[in-house]
Amino acid sequence: MTGRLGDNGDVYNNPTAHGDHSIAANDIRNVIIKWVMHPSARWLPLLLACAALVIAGTNWPDGPARQYTLWGTLAALSLGTAAARVLGRRPRDARVVGVLSLVSVLATVGGWLAFRHVSTHGEIDVTGQVRTEGGQPLDGAGHRALALRLDASALAKPRNALRLTLAIADHEPAGPTCLPDTSATLSLLTSGAAAQSKEIRPGGTAEFSLGAGVRSVRIDVRLHTARGCRMDVHATGAVLYDA
Repeated sequence: MTGRLGDNGDVYNNPTAHGDHSIAANDIRNVIIKWVMHPSARWLPLLLACAALVIAGTNWPDGPARQYTLWGTLAALSLGTAAARVLGRRPRDARVVGVLSLVSVLATVGGWLAFRHVSTHGEIDVTGQVRTEGGQPLDGAGHRALALRLDASALAKPRNALRLTLAIADHEPAGPTCLPDTSATLSLLTSGAAAQSKEIRPGGTAEFSLGAGVRSVRIDVRLHTARGCRMDVHATGAVLYDA
C-alpha cells in the first residue's frame, strides 16, 4: 500500500501494483488448491494416463523395443503418481496432492510426445516383407545374382534410409565351407534414390539412403565366391529408419 496527502491533510491509501499481483496470485493459488483437493479431481490424472496408453496401444508402430525406453519410463511414472493420487483418499497436505497430480500430467504429456516421435521417426522392422526374386543356390559363375524388393506396403510409413543384413550360407553344409572366400555386392536400383553399391561379407550389414517419397526398393545382389561353391542368400534383417 502507498499513501498520498489529500487536500485536507488526510492520507489516502492506494494499492500498489505489487499488492494487486499478490492478491491475484493468492486467489489463483486458492482456486487451484480447492480444485486439486476436490474428491472428483483425483481421478483426472489417472484417466488421462490411461487414455494415452489406450491410444498408444491402438497406434503401436513396429521396431526394436529399445526405442520405447523413454516412453515406457514416462508412462510408468504417470500411472504410478496418478495411482498414488487416487489411493490418497483424504490427503492432508495440498502440496503433496499438487505435486502428484502435476508430475502425473507432465509425465503423460512427455510420454505421449516421446511416443509420437518414435511413431514418426523411429525404426520399422520390415524383414518379413523382403521379397526375393531369383532362384538359389547362387554360385560364382553363371548363376550369381538375385534381387531383393520392398514394395509399397512395406514403405507405407515413410523413412529415408534402409539397414539391410544378409546371411550367406553354404548350400551344402556337410561339405567344405566356402564362407572365407565369399562376399556380395549390393546395388540399390530405386527410382528417386542415388545409385549406391555396398560390398559385405556373410552376415554383414549395409546401409542405403532412400531419399523422400520412395514407393518401392530394389537391391540387386551379386555373389562373389570360389569356383565350385554354391551359396544360399537371404535377408535376416531389414530396418527402415530416418537417418
